[in-house]
Amino acid sequence: MTTVIKLLRRSLYPVISITVPLLLYALVLIFRVPTEISFTAKNGLTPVLIAIALLFYPAYRLSGWIGTLLSLSLTLILFALPISALWNSGISNGFIIGGLLPTGDAGGYYWEARRVLEFGNMSAWGSRRPLFSGVLASLLGLTQQNLQLTLAILVAIAAISCFLAAREVQRSHGTAAGVVAIAVLFLFYRRFIGYTLTESLGLPLGAVGFAILWRGARQRQISYCLVGILLLSLALNARAGAFFILPALILWGTWSFRGVDRFSWRFLLGGASVVLLGFILNSILLKVIGSADSMAFSNFSYTLYGLIVGGDWTQVLQDHPELNSMSDTEAAQKIYALAFESLRANPFALVRGSLRAWEEFLFKDYVFSFIPDLKTNFFLQILSAIALLNSFRCWREPNASLMVVATLGILASVPCVPPWDADAMRAYAATMPFLATLPALGIEFIAKNLELHQPVTVPTKESSSQYLLVVSLICAGFVFLAPMTTKVLSRPPQLDELSCPVGTKAIHLRINSGSSINLVADNSIRKTHMPNVRLTDFRDGLLKTSHNIDPDVVKELTSLSAATNLISMMNLSDLTQPNWLIIDNLMMPKNTGIFAVCGSLANHPGASQQGFFYAKSIKRI
Repeated sequence: MTTVIKLLRRSLYPVISITVPLLLYALVLIFRVPTEISFTAKNGLTPVLIAIALLFYPAYRLSGWIGTLLSLSLTLILFALPISALWNSGISNGFIIGGLLPTGDAGGYYWEARRVLEFGNMSAWGSRRPLFSGVLASLLGLTQQNLQLTLAILVAIAAISCFLAAREVQRSHGTAAGVVAIAVLFLFYRRFIGYTLTESLGLPLGAVGFAILWRGARQRQISYCLVGILLLSLALNARAGAFFILPALILWGTWSFRGVDRFSWRFLLGGASVVLLGFILNSILLKVIGSADSMAFSNFSYTLYGLIVGGDWTQVLQDHPELNSMSDTEAAQKIYALAFESLRANPFALVRGSLRAWEEFLFKDYVFSFIPDLKTNFFLQILSAIALLNSFRCWREPNASLMVVATLGILASVPCVPPWDADAMRAYAATMPFLATLPALGIEFIAKNLELHQPVTVPTKESSSQYLLVVSLICAGFVFLAPMTTKVLSRPPQLDELSCPVGTKAIHLRINSGSSINLVADNSIRKTHMPNVRLTDFRDGLLKTSHNIDPDVVKELTSLSAATNLISMMNLSDLTQPNWLIIDNLMMPKNTGIFAVCGSLANHPGASQQGFFYAKSIKRI
């Protein structure tokens, strides 16, 4: 009987330590958290750092399943607060409308994902980064295209991935280091929470890859290191960034695992194979769900031109406005030709551009520029410099040499992802776990030298590596197999012809739960809580960030009245337009499915071009 109880505890406690945090995460999203708290987590700094220090440090110090339960619960709650801020405010910016509906690049990836679900393929624009749109399509398929639920899953995956990375740092360098790592990762990721952007896949894959690579280096396990490099390769294919870290890690492992030989053939061949495998999987996915005339990473051509000629990625559009009328692939080919033509005319232009990129990256407070405080930014830079110097001094230790080589790989990549194009380190999402670990190691070094033993005490009980390996392999398999399965299961919808009154046109769209916002009068509800958004909150959110949104979009949306539903739509009968459905609450169907709508485009020419469609009648087909 005692043996049975022990077995039950062994199987039950891990389940509880994961289930309870996820339940708390869901409760934060379901029930309205005061916006003062959620917006502080989204935009604040000092209160966030104080809360992490006071709550996370004691929770992360606890061992066993209770420690996992408390620390994971706090991590998930912290990551839930920024998305709660969006859903309880109705704010808008360049990536989101009304706190929920994707626009800009986020809208593009959302549209591409739905196209994969409905038709099994993407446009040339989406084919630049097929991994994220493919994974997003799979998650939308699993949630019956419920956007809110899909976003919640994306954020939960990111939170758990960052938690795993921070835990590995804690196991090797103490609790203080682990808490610093999770704090920096959160401060980086919080501005992408709630948006359908590639960072929501690049960072989680990079974090899990870092976690198992860190474990492999510490335990001298080649297989774990190779799995970590594979995940990092996939992360960089999902969110292009510091690619030169991949060959740097191969060289590190080849030297670090050499044993009595001059170098490790096993790591060299294995590392090259897993890096290549990541690119092969991305290429296969591109062939299967991408556009026939697509080109992976075609947007790098804009960066290369700016690097050579001077300016940022938009420079080529200023110099050659005719590119705006070309397709993505045609424009990329033309830009590459222009860039190499400029390079032939001025062979030192690339060197000059690279030096400019390194100067801004290293000497203009850029590495932690996602933190809106120069003093904190500078402090993290000092900690990182201390960590690098100490790692170089202890270069024979595998984790120390790993950090030195990974940092060199990131630095070598800077000209390819220059600061003026990287949007406050956004392009470094896949490798952010390495950069977040630097100040963590700096804190550990200072604590040791001050003989503060508690912050640097590492857990005495080692967790099983098998769990981390299983999670890593599931991640690697899911990002490839899930989009492939979605492609196989996708079937073009069968649409009935619809006769509409004169002066209106017919469109077809799919309406799903959790994918629209309902504008209501201010006196009908006390506070905004998705999907119900108070009209004043909606308008204020648009006007406060109007500089980030097309003026025609702002003008049309601020003219909407209460008792109106707004949907980011895909016209299943004509993929070119429209993009937004505006429908009266009384007409809005209660059930889900494919509907035929009669209506007309907005009267204002600018709004009409943006694809605003006003429904006059609707019926399910």
